[in-house]
Amino acid sequence: MTHRVPLAKARSGEQIEAIALEIVRDFQPQAAAMVTAFDVERFFDCELKERTEVEPDYPYLGEGLYGYTDIEEMKCYISRELADAANEVVHQRRFLRSTQAHEIGHCVLHVQEFRHTKAILKFMHDDKHSDLTLHDQDEIKVYRNPEWQAWRFAGALLMPAQCIMSAVRAGWTKKKMANAFEVNPAFIDVRLRTLKIPTRVKAG
Repeated sequence: MTHRVPLAKARSGEQIEAIALEIVRDFQPQAAAMVTAFDVERFFDCELKERTEVEPDYPYLGEGLYGYTDIEEMKCYISRELADAANEVVHQRRFLRSTQAHEIGHCVLHVQEFRHTKAILKFMHDDKHSDLTLHDQDEIKVYRNPEWQAWRFAGALLMPAQCIMSAVRAGWTKKKMANAFEVNPAFIDVRLRTLKIPTRVKAG
């Protein structure tokens, strides 16, 4: 069962891709031009607050919770347990990177938007409108789902479209791409489907 979410501003995949690519080009230009890993950990730790006003933190969140963003506290939390495990296990490090990219997506795309919406609702002085209305994810259009938007952003941040296409044209396997981008193979599969790249890419 998926958790309920507020409606986000409608955004196309292309719009989200452009926002993520602009960040990559500004922060780590070589990651937009060649197949290499985007330094998402350094961005999260050193750039997030300056760019979004959201402070990163690594508290202990408990089993099954890996990260979340709090628009009231202006904090972005990544599980300390996951961060610690990432130092020991490759697939956990890659999962940490995708989780950070996803939460960065929320910070970039949604924090100021939802804070503005809440301010408008509170200004109405109406208790029933005092919070953002939540919806089941399967009942809203995907382009207004903040979770879909944040995952689309994460894929574009860690694997810019032109870099994925360069790897495919060079005959790279999914395994080789996963190693180069430092993501888990399942994330490569999702990215290839998102970009509508034929499944002729070998697993490796």
